[in-house]
Amino acid sequence: MSNTIVIFIEANTTGTGMLALKKVTALGYQPFFFTNKPQRYRGLEETGSRVITCNTNDVEQLKHVVETTVDRSHIAGIMTTSEFYLETVAYLASCFELCGNSLNSMKNVRNKYFTRQQLATSKVKQPHFYALKHRTQINEALDKIGLPCIVKPVDDSGSNNVLYCETLQQVEKQVQHILSTTYNVRGQQNASVVLIEQFVAGDEYSVEMLSWQGETMVLGITKKYVSGFPYFVEAGHQFPATLALEQERHMIETVRQAIDAVGIENGATHTEVKWTEEGCSIIEMNGRMAGGMIPELIHHTTGVDVLEQQIRCFLQGPTAHALRSNGVAGIRFIQPNQTGTLVSVKGVEAVEQMEGVKQVVVTAKLGKDIRTPQNAYDRIGYIIAHTDTASETTACLEKAVNSIQMEVNPIQVGVKMK
Repeated sequence: MSNTIVIFIEANTTGTGMLALKKVTALGYQPFFFTNKPQRYRGLEETGSRVITCNTNDVEQLKHVVETTVDRSHIAGIMTTSEFYLETVAYLASCFELCGNSLNSMKNVRNKYFTRQQLATSKVKQPHFYALKHRTQINEALDKIGLPCIVKPVDDSGSNNVLYCETLQQVEKQVQHILSTTYNVRGQQNASVVLIEQFVAGDEYSVEMLSWQGETMVLGITKKYVSGFPYFVEAGHQFPATLALEQERHMIETVRQAIDAVGIENGATHTEVKWTEEGCSIIEMNGRMAGGMIPELIHHTTGVDVLEQQIRCFLQGPTAHALRSNGVAGIRFIQPNQTGTLVSVKGVEAVEQMEGVKQVVVTAKLGKDIRTPQNAYDRIGYIIAHTDTASETTACLEKAVNSIQMEVNPIQVGVKMK
């Protein structure tokens, strides 16, 4: 029974994480899922995983639990689909002498300030930036960056606490909010560092790559749609993006340089960029596979299971090579247009019957308090479509989203959300 177990340390919560567990089972391995909160994951009990509840935020305790739960000779790989546990997985993979990325590369990509520093050293195009730990540094930061600017924590995810600011007062308020937020959504202590960045105008994209032992393959480029301004919440995606050949080449080359700069050698990367008057600018790097169901869009258009390929990158290597697209796939997230308690969601069955629609999922439970989106956690579901052209897919998704009706009981002013 050697090399038959794949260990997962937590997962993301948008659907891909649970799919990954099922994929591991389909590949003939037994997934062991280590988590500090099993109820966080909808559908976990249906994945066939052995679930071990422990403190996943204490890496030494976690290592001890792994060692006492699993015979190391049976472990084929260790991985995660969660942004918050990339460093943990890198450390454990090193301890157990398994395939992975170096801990240093994961620190570089998890901490947005470290990422900026590495890109600056390698002269990769990016916005101007300034990192601060105290409010007293704000004026100095704005003297360098100017207004408007983007204010964000260096180590969060899902666009959480990322804000576009036009005034000094807005910057001061957001900096104070970030510095006073001690723990993230997973109960991990925050770095208490704020990144102030130049606001870069331009269309938004993400470049999806897959690396194996330092060699990087292009999966494709995704068009990104954002809503919730002044917040930056992903409202939808299109794959593949409609681009001129020169744009595509320039984005891919810039992202290759960025991946080399931070030191990633294995697995998927999801790099967010903007196309500006001066070319491609790196907005954020993620040392993991894209979330937001982008892997599903790639699967619909290319037939390649990116999630499976990502898993293989932490086992014996990917089997996919050049990808060719057939048609255009897209996703639109179902987002509340008011704050309150969700009473009902109607129209799902009708949308499922629409031509081109592949999947409709509502993730929020009735009775849940919801709000107009400020981060990815505020979305309450999604719709995926696949047609022959970008315009057809866009039209299909717009019709589908507009056909979903939410009944919401408004929350009274002064009443806190649950």
